[in-house]
Amino acid sequence: MTVPSIDLSAPVPRVNFQLMSKYEGKRVRLVGKVEEISGTTMKVKTSDDAMVDVLLTGAAPTDAFVEIDGTVEGPNVIREESNVGFGNDFDMKNYNQVCTLMNDKYQSLFL
Repeated sequence: MTVPSIDLSAPVPRVNFQLMSKYEGKRVRLVGKVEEISGTTMKVKTSDDAMVDVLLTGAAPTDAFVEIDGTVEGPNVIREESNVGFGNDFDMKNYNQVCTLMNDKYQSLFL
């Protein structure tokens, strides 16, 4: 069995809305609840209860919760590179705590 390699040279931080501003112009991962899709823009509610516009580059997700991999383009805008459905039941409060810990006290373990 072959194990796929993971590129550790450029780790991608997991963020909530509050943390997005630290990474403007950089690639991030954000989990949100899909609130609305209109054309190529998707509005998601973040784990810290803010709204972010996601500029879609591919197919819109069909799940209620989605992880966006993309670049922060502004205070509340991410240009999507890809997305992964997280189903219709996801604990956003736990995810928010993980984001906070990964970008603060335990950052050295992840980045």
